[in-house]
Amino acid sequence: MKNIHIIGWVLALLLVSCKENFIETNLGNQPLSLSSSADNVVLDIMSDQSNALTFNWSPGSNGNTHSAITYTFELDREGSNFSKGIKLRLTQGRTSVSYKTGELNSILLKEFGIEPDASAALEARVTANVHSDQVAPQVSETLKLRVTTYKPVSSTLYLIGSAAPKGWSAGEATPMNVISGTAGGFVWQGMLNPGELKFITTLGSFLPSYNKGKDDTTLSFRESDEQPDEKFIIPTAGIYRIRVNIINLIITIEAMDAPDYAALWFVGHSTGWSFKPMTLSGADPFVFHYNADIKEGGEFKIATAPDFDSKVVFLRPEINNQGPGTGLKVVKWSESEKPGGANDFKWNIPGGVYKIRLDTRDMKIDIVKFTPYPMLYLVGDATPNGWDVGNGTAMNATADPNRFTWTGNLKEGEIKFSCDRQTDWNGSWFLASQNGAAPTGEVEPVLFSAKGSVPDNKWKIPAAGRYTIEIDQLNETVKISKQ
Repeated sequence: MKNIHIIGWVLALLLVSCKENFIETNLGNQPLSLSSSADNVVLDIMSDQSNALTFNWSPGSNGNTHSAITYTFELDREGSNFSKGIKLRLTQGRTSVSYKTGELNSILLKEFGIEPDASAALEARVTANVHSDQVAPQVSETLKLRVTTYKPVSSTLYLIGSAAPKGWSAGEATPMNVISGTAGGFVWQGMLNPGELKFITTLGSFLPSYNKGKDDTTLSFRESDEQPDEKFIIPTAGIYRIRVNIINLIITIEAMDAPDYAALWFVGHSTGWSFKPMTLSGADPFVFHYNADIKEGGEFKIATAPDFDSKVVFLRPEINNQGPGTGLKVVKWSESEKPGGANDFKWNIPGGVYKIRLDTRDMKIDIVKFTPYPMLYLVGDATPNGWDVGNGTAMNATADPNRFTWTGNLKEGEIKFSCDRQTDWNGSWFLASQNGAAPTGEVEPVLFSAKGSVPDNKWKIPAAGRYTIEIDQLNETVKISKQ
């Protein structure tokens, strides 16, 4: 008896489910009619995310059968008899279709073959399909309308030129960031070299490009080698912020604060008082690093030139024999300014492996003993386990506790490296110097962020395939090479 009762309840639930999914209220014999929000639309490139056109229709009739109705919406060029255009089969109860400006423009250009800046005659209709053999499909009257298209602009933009981080390599050009909510807007900030600069839309292709226009605030669109190839000139090395709008053809290139020093040298007891170059941060030209196994420890200072000449400025501690710490104050000193070297103070540290970070903007230094992470992990949609940070793909340890390797298949997409797989995303990370940068296939610097992925720079794997990754967490370098 219990089994019979259970079967009865299951059948009842199925009947309720069927009613919810397939049974419609009595809709009588009302006609199926289609309307649109406008019958003559001029699409505006500056409003590519706004709603351009909405189609609505009445429910139609189910012939008093209480059967569900689903709809098929069609849109095509006038006179095509709906043979080549859009055909959307919609879920029950849906009686409208909307298109954003950019979406509709793309459909008309790519699927309908309409030229940019052209006015096209279109037709639309909707068919009501009643889920009953007793009622034939109903077709609305054909609705006629006209839409004017526009020529779209690129959704990507890259820096190229002798001033750009990757020089004239079109295949490795530096990506700009899209300005959210601003049609045609891009922005980039970073280190530029003295030299020439222009912009390309497609990796690996020098055309089309956006070049210097009539002055330093305007762009010109270049589609062929016969057109002028004017470039913007970056006068000196430094940090710049670049904003462009490839619809309005305007540009601003703003020089940010420039560092006092382009290079610094570590010198002290552990180097035999020879000069060892520090590493300039790929993200901030005011920041320098010296990461090393300083076995003997002892005194050191930092030189602004690899020379003990009395005029050379050295960066030294505020008090003599200052030990390790974070946020320690740094003072400029040279022998010519302080006769006799009375204030030739130095840091003095015990032996060990250190990461030393000097910020010349704030004149602060971090001298921190480094303990390598026992494992590093791949995270990102290019990796085997995607963005599941708690299940990040473990790399392989080597005899050197600072170095890890991994070989396997990556998808096209983004990748970064977690040091601890913290699921709140506030753990430690190794990141790309520039967001969206493609791996060079050579040894390149990485950024270390101790608390959260800041800045959230990921590498962009350009093509799926088999890759080998080698990362050195002490020297903060990585090599991502395709096999």
